Amino acid sequence: MVLTITVNPSIDKTYILDKFLQNTVNHSHHVILNAGSKGINVSRVVRLLGLDTLALGFYGGMVGEILLSKLNEENISYDLIKAEDFSTRINVKIVDMSTKSFTDINERGTPVLDYDYKRFIDKYREKLPQSEIVVISGSLLPGMANTTYYELIKIAHEYDKPVFLDCGGNVLKESLAARPYLIKPNLKEFEGMLGKSGLGIEEIAFEGRRIIERYGIEYVIVTMGQKGAVGISKNEGYVVAGPAVEVFSTVGAGDAFLSGVCYGHLQGVSFSKQLVIGTSCASAKVTKMGNEVPSLVELFGYVDGCQVIPLEI
Repeated sequence: MVLTITVNPSIDKTYILDKFLQNTVNHSHHVILNAGSKGINVSRVVRLLGLDTLALGFYGGMVGEILLSKLNEENISYDLIKAEDFSTRINVKIVDMSTKSFTDINERGTPVLDYDYKRFIDKYREKLPQSEIVVISGSLLPGMANTTYYELIKIAHEYDKPVFLDCGGNVLKESLAARPYLIKPNLKEFEGMLGKSGLGIEEIAFEGRRIIERYGIEYVIVTMGQKGAVGISKNEGYVVAGPAVEVFSTVGAGDAFLSGVCYGHLQGVSFSKQLVIGTSCASAKVTKMGNEVPSLVELFGYVDGCQVIPLEI
């Protein structure tokens, strides 16, 4: 089972407009309402790939009830903690079809009480023995320390479970010492952690190798949108680029990528093949609006179109 942790889930509301205009009234010709945020997005695609999955996190308020109904509609298994004085957030996505631009307006979420967080930790420990992979991803709730994921990774180590971590900035930086099995930030998140910008492929590979050597992490993957992804291990390095596709929305593309990597890991395929499967899943995802999901055939449909370039390590 792939256990996904999303402490700050959301309802994603995607507005699709022919043309988005500022300082005036806009009318959307299509609206999509989905359960959202990184870990839930991973559970969604992992389930389509035929793997068992369970989503953990918090929910609350009227929006929280909508979140549960949307998860039920998609048959995504969950065991969320209903938190007191808590309201699930709404994230707004605006798709401008005239320019193929994508604008996100994400709420920060609301804090949870210490009592509810303890209930979450108890639930996490309860589910870990049944898990093969733990995916920890997305933003923290207000008031949570940057070391929150560090603590969750250390707990997973108690049960000898590999953690696939997808976050960025100071949260990622604070989590490295806990030694997650794999990290998968996007380029902006990776640069934010390092306090650098404008990194090229060679610099990404160099910094990834330094992280592996310093912290004992097995794999570092940095996704770069349409430019593909860089994957680094102790002895291997690759750039994997997907085929050219028509992009309708980038929402959840990185999560689809990580889902493909999880699938490949559990199937026991090589690291380069994991990267290819992840790239194929991400390529399929960007051809869909909002959090609409590709079919199983589409998720694997871009494998043959991926280009793998080995890097010297």
